[in-house]
Amino acid sequence: MKIYLRALEKSDINETYLSWLNDPEVTKYMETGRLPVTMEQLEKYYEEITNSPNHVIFAIIETETDKHIGNITLNDINWIHSNANLGIMIGEKDCWGKGYGTEAIRLITDYAFMKLNIMKVWAGMYADHKASIRAFEEAGFTKEAELRNELYLNNEYHNKVIMSIMR
Repeated sequence: MKIYLRALEKSDINETYLSWLNDPEVTKYMETGRLPVTMEQLEKYYEEITNSPNHVIFAIIETETDKHIGNITLNDINWIHSNANLGIMIGEKDCWGKGYGTEAIRLITDYAFMKLNIMKVWAGMYADHKASIRAFEEAGFTKEAELRNELYLNNEYHNKVIMSIMR
């Protein structure tokens, strides 16, 4: 395995992580990054997400270097309907295109199914974010829907793709 997941730790809340959130290339297809993020905001996010029973966040660690390269989350876990929304960020740009995203998606999906007993994991993404769509497809996700003009980026509306995988 090229990567592994571990719990995001307080020590991961650092200038490197903050730089990812303030890099327009990293956050182009994310909901964060539209406005500058401060260390105080990042620390508050960490406290909120790690103390929530409905969110799980892992650091993505490159096995060879033991370096924190990004994060992956299960958000808005719905315990009644047994589903969760998956979010991923590979912050280290030199790690893009190496299959780390697909591997992380597979690992957190297995965690959702085997440890949390979740029935369905889903993710939403920009329809023109081909690398993300490919990573999810390679991890076994299928396209469920495409919502027209759902997302706004660079002064124009974009379609949003919803993908999912079932246990």
